[in-house]
Amino acid sequence: MTFNYQTITNTSRAAISAVIPQYETVLIENLQAILDRYERDPEYHFIDTKLNIITGQNFYPAAAGEEFKSKTVIYSWIQGRGIEALTGHAQWLPSCSIIDEAEKTQLITRIKKLLSEVVTAMEECRAANNRQLFFWMRQNGQNLTTNANSQLIDCNTIPPQSNYSDLFYAKGLLTASNYLNMPVKFAEAELYLKKVIEDIQNSNFISDQQPFDIKNRVAPVAGKNIQGPWMIALGGIALGIEYGEQEYWTAKAEQFISHIIDVHINTNDNDHCQRYDFWEAVDNSGKPWVEDNGTIICDPGHALEFIGLSLKCLLKIEKLNANVQDTENCSLRSASASYELLEKCRTHYPALLKHFFALGFNPQAAGICKAYDLKSRNVINSDMPWWSLPETIRAATLLTKFSSEAETEAMRVISDASNAFMNKFINPEVHLMAWQTRNIAGNPIELIPATPDADPGYHTGLSIIDFIKTWQEN
Repeated sequence: MTFNYQTITNTSRAAISAVIPQYETVLIENLQAILDRYERDPEYHFIDTKLNIITGQNFYPAAAGEEFKSKTVIYSWIQGRGIEALTGHAQWLPSCSIIDEAEKTQLITRIKKLLSEVVTAMEECRAANNRQLFFWMRQNGQNLTTNANSQLIDCNTIPPQSNYSDLFYAKGLLTASNYLNMPVKFAEAELYLKKVIEDIQNSNFISDQQPFDIKNRVAPVAGKNIQGPWMIALGGIALGIEYGEQEYWTAKAEQFISHIIDVHINTNDNDHCQRYDFWEAVDNSGKPWVEDNGTIICDPGHALEFIGLSLKCLLKIEKLNANVQDTENCSLRSASASYELLEKCRTHYPALLKHFFALGFNPQAAGICKAYDLKSRNVINSDMPWWSLPETIRAATLLTKFSSEAETEAMRVISDASNAFMNKFINPEVHLMAWQTRNIAGNPIELIPATPDADPGYHTGLSIIDFIKTWQEN
């Protein structure tokens, strides 16, 4: 299709507001594609985004040695992200400006049907595995692993610790069951998410991610404590604050945000790095993790994603505090503790956004690098994934609502990230979906960041919906 994005040439509010209809077009085209792909096979009750965004072709039937791309291999990450994302799209659709009421109603009806069927299928898979999930499985819930020849084989036992699949799916189940008015399932989902949250805090969480990108090492290393689960959990905690037990979830928001600020961000002039550096991992003594080759790795996209997800929590806490007339009878755990964290973040976040974006953004190649070495001050993985740009747009937009002092810098970041994403990543030939990865030369490359499936509206859709809603509220 023809898609004409209006490049933001100045950082005015009017210029940024002018591109919102183009973003709505991207959201609707992405959503239509996900729903169409789901509905074409009435017997397959899983979200199917297994397509090559460069060619537009399905990954299946899979070539020899590439069964992992097959439709019969289900990625729990995608199903969890997908039901969270599609719930978010259904909640946003009534305010969409580019389609009429009849189309909105039709899309919401289709989303509800998908959500109901996918939740049922996933709950059957989870029930078959002692109420937990793993990275990949068959349609019947049979978990998978690889043998010495990298072939997929059945796996009858999975580690008992919580993992990323549990985290993604628990928060997806929480918001989907709330939207579908399933109170019994919602209560179960909240307990499920609470267990994952507690496991993260008690070091009873493991990564179930399987490696597809040799430059992105994901295998767990003893003594290497990563920020990933703490950061991703903030998205679920924000949902908990909105729909669940507020006192519990606001306390968890404060604990998780404080953990990342105190442990993974250089707010206290650590000798190893520059002020406001963000390191992916620490050792057991709390010092930045040094890789075997001497590097200290920062993923600038993760750092920017943290700002956005934490601000979703902070803005909700701020709103709750504002609604409390008598703090002695406040239902929150501690209004004073919340206020202290809010002011701490308001002090640091404008500088954090500026620093993280400067580390990662390549204006010539128009993207954010995957990895930066905080010791040598050099990019060490110049590949640019799509997801970090919409996550950055969300972070900068939420920051304009949280800190008036950050507005000028945040609007510059929104403009640069938006122009890079819409001009350089969106593929008009394939449902306006974004190429998953571009290289330093600016070319799309067939590299799998996490799973073969394209984004089911999670990084792109939910981030952009937050951008649109927040921008229109300001």
